Amino acid sequence: MDLGSVLWLSVVIDNACTQIWDAWGRGAGVTSLRVSPAVYDAVAVARSGEVARDCPLMLLGLPLVADPGVDTYEPVAAP
Repeated sequence: MDLGSVLWLSVVIDNACTQIWDAWGRGAGVTSLRVSPAVYDAVAVARSGEVARDCPLMLLGLPLVADPGVDTYEPVAAP
């Protein structure tokens, strides 16, 4: 991954943390993180070993779900 990839992905991770924190503040349980396909693909590249072993992709301890309805920088903490 190059520096540009790291920077945009760090914004996504920061926004995901905010989504998770807000969900917890509402008393909601979070079981997965819905992300845009571009984010899912970037994590798959970064975690190619896990992909090769058929492990589920995870970020911040949550399974990732590629969702074309989610904007790149707006991950969704899903119940």
